[in-house]
Amino acid sequence: MKKLSILTTSIISALYISTVLGQSIEMLATDSGSIPENLIEDLQSGNTTPEALLNSEIGIQNMQATSTSEELLKAEMAQEILTDDKQPEESIKPEKIDILENKDIKINNAYYGYNFFTNRQELNLLENLPSPNEYQVGPGDELIITMWGDTELRQKDIINRDGNVYFEKVGLISLVGLDLEEVKTVLKSRFEKVYSSLKGGKSATTFMEISLGNLKLINIHFLGEVNNPGVMPIHPFSTLTTGLIQAGGVSIEGSLRDIKIIRSGETLTSIDYYQYFKKGNIVNNVRLQNNDVISIPIRESAIKIEGLVKHPSIYEIKTEETLEDLIQYAGGLEFNASEKINIKRVLPIQYRIDNNNIFQNLWVNFSEANEIKLLDGDIVSIPPLIEIEQKVTIEGSVKKPGEYFIFEGMTVINLLDMAGGIFSDDYWETVYPYRADLIRRNIFNLTTSIIPIKLDSLKAGRQNQNHTLNNGDKLIIYPSSINNYQKQVEIIGEVKNPGVYELDQNMGLSDLILRSGGFNFNSYPAEVEINSVDPFDIKPNSLISIRKIKVDSEKFNSFSEIDPYLLKHKDQIIVRKYPDFEFHRNITILGEVKFPGNYSLKEKNESLGDLIDRAGSLTEESFIEGIKISREGKRVILDRKIGDKVDFSVPIFENDTILVPKFYNIVEVIGEVNNPGVIQYKRGLSLLDYIDKAGQINRNGDKKTVSVYYANGESKGRKLFFFYPKIRAGSRIVVYPKPEELPIDRTQLLTDISSTIIQALSLLIMVDRLNN
Repeated sequence: MKKLSILTTSIISALYISTVLGQSIEMLATDSGSIPENLIEDLQSGNTTPEALLNSEIGIQNMQATSTSEELLKAEMAQEILTDDKQPEESIKPEKIDILENKDIKINNAYYGYNFFTNRQELNLLENLPSPNEYQVGPGDELIITMWGDTELRQKDIINRDGNVYFEKVGLISLVGLDLEEVKTVLKSRFEKVYSSLKGGKSATTFMEISLGNLKLINIHFLGEVNNPGVMPIHPFSTLTTGLIQAGGVSIEGSLRDIKIIRSGETLTSIDYYQYFKKGNIVNNVRLQNNDVISIPIRESAIKIEGLVKHPSIYEIKTEETLEDLIQYAGGLEFNASEKINIKRVLPIQYRIDNNNIFQNLWVNFSEANEIKLLDGDIVSIPPLIEIEQKVTIEGSVKKPGEYFIFEGMTVINLLDMAGGIFSDDYWETVYPYRADLIRRNIFNLTTSIIPIKLDSLKAGRQNQNHTLNNGDKLIIYPSSINNYQKQVEIIGEVKNPGVYELDQNMGLSDLILRSGGFNFNSYPAEVEINSVDPFDIKPNSLISIRKIKVDSEKFNSFSEIDPYLLKHKDQIIVRKYPDFEFHRNITILGEVKFPGNYSLKEKNESLGDLIDRAGSLTEESFIEGIKISREGKRVILDRKIGDKVDFSVPIFENDTILVPKFYNIVEVIGEVNNPGVIQYKRGLSLLDYIDKAGQINRNGDKKTVSVYYANGESKGRKLFFFYPKIRAGSRIVVYPKPEELPIDRTQLLTDISSTIIQALSLLIMVDRLNN
């Protein structure tokens, strides 16, 4: 059963192995060549990824294993295909390695090229690479034999430590020192001896494919400025590029310009990755072999280029290279870059003679870039062109005011034409014809001068007014209304829309009243006042002239063409309110009256009693002493007549609110008592009686400050000794707390008393001596 299960799994997996790991002989990869220039340009401009560059290097296009095939391969490799009775030699299991993820490595992207090696997505490409024909098989490599046709077979075997592999029915085969192409030849020859249907070339009835499965890893020594130095097992198909990716990349202290591959103690090749990144040149990017040494030296220089270049960054420049090479590595200059290039330099210590001139600021021309040598730490700045625009300005009464570029020999007429022109019949009337001003800056732009221009003469063709313009000139065209002013009149008072109005040439008083919306309901048209000012008719001690005019509103129905009362500039018209006229004076009465609601005062001195009568008198539940009158947010305290009756003669004013509450025969005790609350009112009980009913004053209460607030708004406090205010229904008794007393310092008190006694005794002794 075990063999049957293994055979079933092998047959199913064969459908996927051929596309993933078992590449046919015809599709094997060849040596790497140059990368197409368009791919390099896309990489530099950000339109592609390093993955595409790696694909091009190793000669594959979009080779992605399906998830289904990957899962089948993992399941298949988890089983033992060969048992002890199938293979006499000890089986060597292929060693697996986790490719570094570099979680702790931080690459400064300001340095050019280093992040190419730290993108972990590219590492997955190694699992899908085709097997190169020149690949030398060895111990640990897995061989997959697939046969179909008259004979069907699929078998996997691993090369043992001695370089031998055992196949059932075929026997032990030695593959020491053979590359993949030679292995295919040897195996096919041996299998043809057992399976005769493989022979005959095109007439054969059984077909055979030999491919590699799991491969042994090779040990590579990464030395110098690499992020993960040391011996590292990597994929056997790796080149220098893919090997550095698996090793976590080059540190920013390392050089990308001279990375060496050392094999058997001799330098095999040296690669300049700037040629790889910029030109796609990957000559000598050989495949790595077991125990190769990758040596990465210290970076030779770090030179920053910024400003108007296509790829500003920090680059490594070799000793023999120049500023021109740096600019080329940076993608060249932008179209608006300046011819002048700035170099900030800190003179290296080996070039310093003294402490002077250590910090240098150099300016060179772009034409000299191929002669300028750079030093480590230089900062190269490419500034933009300084845009110097030659412009003139026109403003004022023109169709298109603004700035215009000047050209050689440009005149005032040219500028006027560019601004839409002013000499056409329909526009000429809007222009002040006698004067325009040309404002010109004098030397160094420190001062300006005015050049007057007669526009009417210019229109007539006099060229002495058609001045040639200079850079920075400003032409001002004045409007025809420059000597005019807007004439206005004002109407205030009892009209619907009081305000300031533009004065028409023949505007009269009735015209202005109509324009302001007409009279208000309470206006007094019998006496409309016109106040006039005249700067040419000023009299001593006189400010204005006044006219009072009676206006008949019926006059608006039949008007004449000429108003007898023509208005002048700055006239002020006042329409006053009708004497003694007033709108309704509204008040509100609420609560316990028969007809509560809003009322209008009938007379100016209407009293509270009059208003209550108009409201149908008080109800049986009304509390007369509790009547409240609110006026402008404040309560009006009602006086009492003899017999403690409320005085209803108090006058009522507009917007007053009167509240007649219901009668509640209670007294409220609050404040510093043991049981504050509401107590039933009983005639004859005193203030102290109510306090006793409230549990008496507590230890914080102050008998001296007890106050009584009556329902009508009055308030009274305790009189001399024990004479407390009388209590009435609806009263509120408030017991206030004792004032805070400052703590007494007994020691200080005794000291002060002793000092006072001593001073008094001293004074007595002195007096006694004086008397004697």
